[in-house]
Amino acid sequence: MTIFTGKKVGVGVGLEATRGQKANIAYWMPWTDNTFIDKANVESEAGVVDTLMDSIGSEVRKQRAEGTIGGQVYPNGIGFFLKALLGAVATTAKAPAHEHTFTLLESNTHPTLTIGTSSPLGSSSYPLAMIESMDFNAEVGGKLTVSVKLRSKKGETVSHTVQYQDEHGFVANMLKVFLADTVSKLNTAQNICLQSITLSISKEIKDIECLSSIDPIDYINAGVSIEGSMEMIFENNTYKDLFLNGTPKAFRMIAEDTKHPINGSHNNTLQIDLSKVQFTDWTPAYTIDDITKQSVKFKGHYDVKTKKAIEIKLKNTQASY
Repeated sequence: MTIFTGKKVGVGVGLEATRGQKANIAYWMPWTDNTFIDKANVESEAGVVDTLMDSIGSEVRKQRAEGTIGGQVYPNGIGFFLKALLGAVATTAKAPAHEHTFTLLESNTHPTLTIGTSSPLGSSSYPLAMIESMDFNAEVGGKLTVSVKLRSKKGETVSHTVQYQDEHGFVANMLKVFLADTVSKLNTAQNICLQSITLSISKEIKDIECLSSIDPIDYINAGVSIEGSMEMIFENNTYKDLFLNGTPKAFRMIAEDTKHPINGSHNNTLQIDLSKVQFTDWTPAYTIDDITKQSVKFKGHYDVKTKKAIEIKLKNTQASY
C-alpha cells in the first residue's frame, strides 16, 4: 500500500502535433488545484425479471477524462494553454526574449493538448485534451491565478520524467487594467484602481461519438464567450453610466514582472486585449463601517470594425509553442 500527499502529484502539458496523438510533456505546472481525473458514465440494466430490485447489473457506456487544473500564472507555462484556448500563435524573437501573439482561430478544431500526470502510483498521459474554459483571477495582496477546465480521452499508462522550470509567477501588484474608446487608445489610458478582477474565456465543447466506440473520437469547439467582473471603490458614477448607457469600451489587462527581468533588458509580460466590451451589471455595496465599493460585470464581443474580439501577447523565454 502506497500512501502519499498531493504534493507528490505532478501535472504537465504538451501541445499535440496531430490531434489525439500523445505529445511529450513539455512543461510541468506548479499547481494548487487539480481535479483532472478519469471519468465514466455508468448506466444500470433495468429489465423486469420478477423481482422488486431496480436493476440486474450495470454497464460502462462512456469513458473520458475531465476536470480543472489551476495555480499561479507563470510566463512560460501559460502559453501552452493559450494556444489551445485561442488556436493561433505568431512568435517574434526579440533576443533574449520571445514575444508570442495569440489570436482566435476561426476553426471548430483548435489545437489539442496532452495532459501528463505523475504520482507514486504511476504516470499517465491524457491525449486529445481540449480547453472548456480558462479563468484568470487576481485580488489585492494575492497572486494572478488561472483555472483551466479540460476534457480529454481517458488516461494511458506511460513513463514521465518530471522536471520543473525555475521561473517567477505573476502577482497581483504587477497587474494593471485599462479601458478606452478603442484598442489604439489603450496605450495612453489611465490604470484603474481595482480590488479584484476575474476574466473568463469559455468554449462550447462538443463530443464526437460513434456507435462502435466507448470513447469520444474527437472534440470540437462550437463557440467562444468572454465575460469578466471587477470590484473597485465607488467614488463616481462612471461605471454606473457605462452600464446604463450600454457604452462599448476596449479593455486591457496586463501583468508585467519588472522585478525579475530577462537578461536585464526585457520583462516577462502577459497582456490581454478585448476589442469590445459592454457592461452587463453594476452593483454598489453599501456597508456601515467600510469603504463603499462597486462591482461590475462585462461581456466581450466580436468587433466588426477591427474584425477582432481578443488578442493576447506573451513575452517570455520560451522559443515557440
